[in-house]
Amino acid sequence: MGRYLLSNLFVVIFLIFLSSCRALNFYGDADKPFYNSGAKEIANAEPSDSLNVVTFNIKKARKIQLAISEMKELDKKTPIDIYLLQEMNEEGVEAIATDLGLNYLYIPIAHDKSDKKDIGNAILTKGTIEHPEKLILPHAKWQNQQRRAVTIGEVNIHQKKILVFSVHTETVAMSRKMRADQVDSVIRYGQQESSHYQYVLIGGDFNTVFPKYSRSVVNKFNRNGFDWQTSKVGSTAKAMMGLVTPINDYLFSRGFLFMNAYAIRNSRSSDHYPVFATLRY
Repeated sequence: MGRYLLSNLFVVIFLIFLSSCRALNFYGDADKPFYNSGAKEIANAEPSDSLNVVTFNIKKARKIQLAISEMKELDKKTPIDIYLLQEMNEEGVEAIATDLGLNYLYIPIAHDKSDKKDIGNAILTKGTIEHPEKLILPHAKWQNQQRRAVTIGEVNIHQKKILVFSVHTETVAMSRKMRADQVDSVIRYGQQESSHYQYVLIGGDFNTVFPKYSRSVVNKFNRNGFDWQTSKVGSTAKAMMGLVTPINDYLFSRGFLFMNAYAIRNSRSSDHYPVFATLRY
């Protein structure tokens, strides 16, 4: 059985390698393109002692209507204050924001020539978003010179200011050391800006397929003063008919206390699960 799982794991890595060879146009400018819904009226302006957050990689936004349906069901049970979304295009972000009544910041990092759509990370919220920034991560894939980036914005909600990061680091198609450099870049920026913010939220898809690398990513954040708020969630993604179930998706924070967290494993809109957390200010 172990040999069977190992062979399937190599297949997964090979498929990741093939997908990384897709033709992409890289957006290298630090200040464009940005898509921002603007400062609509805050839907949840009243003070609160807690914050509900979801991070979700929706897999190229291909099943966006199904994802919207799932998010609406979740929001009925527990109203979500902030969504961190990865692998999104502009149409998908706008559709979610319209249906759920949210403000958004979307920053694509590349244009996928095969899909003829942009791809990038987004922040959606019932509050407002100010001071948008794109943090371009170090190292390009040698296969197509593609880079990864982080969407960053100041979310104003519950009469508080939160520095929010929506992260998507590279897959195992890149060396572990280079991927670790990307994580270090996120942490350095978070530390640099922490002096200006009491509350910092960093979440997204870190592509930590192997447990050893997952532990190293968590240790990096912990050593630098960030708490792993989704440590009790378990696997957050699935591959090869569920034979490979890594922890890929995380929520780290500073200034919050843990209340609750779980993965929504009945989701069918992506190969990742939505990961939910309630944090106390």
